[in-house]
Amino acid sequence: MVRIHKQGAQANRSLTEQSAEFEWRRSYNWIFLLLPLLIGGLYQSQQDTLLPIRTIELSGTFQYIDQKEVEATLQTFIGEGFFSLDIHQAQKTLSNNSWAESVSIRRIWPDRLNIKIIEKNPVARWDDKHLISNRAVVYRAITDRFRQLPLVHSVNASPEKILSRYYQLSTRFGTLNEKVVSVVMDSRGALDIKLASGLKIKVGRDDIERKVERLVTIYQQQIQPRRNEIELVDLRYSNGFAVAWKKEVLRDRNKASLWRNTNV
Repeated sequence: MVRIHKQGAQANRSLTEQSAEFEWRRSYNWIFLLLPLLIGGLYQSQQDTLLPIRTIELSGTFQYIDQKEVEATLQTFIGEGFFSLDIHQAQKTLSNNSWAESVSIRRIWPDRLNIKIIEKNPVARWDDKHLISNRAVVYRAITDRFRQLPLVHSVNASPEKILSRYYQLSTRFGTLNEKVVSVVMDSRGALDIKLASGLKIKVGRDDIERKVERLVTIYQQQIQPRRNEIELVDLRYSNGFAVAWKKEVLRDRNKASLWRNTNV
């Protein structure tokens, strides 16, 4: 019986030791589960200073963007963490410049940023406070220095549509050695054109292509030789056009204010 008792005691000790070992292993497993979280938290808290941005490479040809202003903005990125810098927010900040067409930012290990800014390319004035780019983007700008650009504007039509119309008209009148300096569409969709010679053309809102083509057909024979005397050509007629003479011409020649041609 003593032998049996000893065996029972040994068995009890083994169970106790196994239980303690199980508890220790279970605690040890929890440590392994928590360790990555602890390291990750420590790493996250040190990101801003672990790999600070030390160098920023700026590329782009700046004709209208103030480079000093951009550089001042970039200074705020110096010292930011390589990983913690919010690239999207940085792009948004730089894109706030109305002249910025696009902004790209690339991280270069271990402490550099490469930033490329592309400027908008203005092709026309939209109004006294805005320009329109070659991508048909209307943006705010000081327009005084761009008076040499044509005026392209529409009240209701999209910038893409009116800019496309300007290109079409420029090409068509270019065949007549005439330069289009203004294409404006009002709230009703009526189109007005002005040439570099000062000649104004009212097209209206219907059959624009047909009316312009009709004018182009007779322009060199009937309009161009007398364009210095003509104030306005009105194409808003179904079977012809009307011409308004300049006031000084009317005074000198005592002509009627309108000359109508219905045979064109």
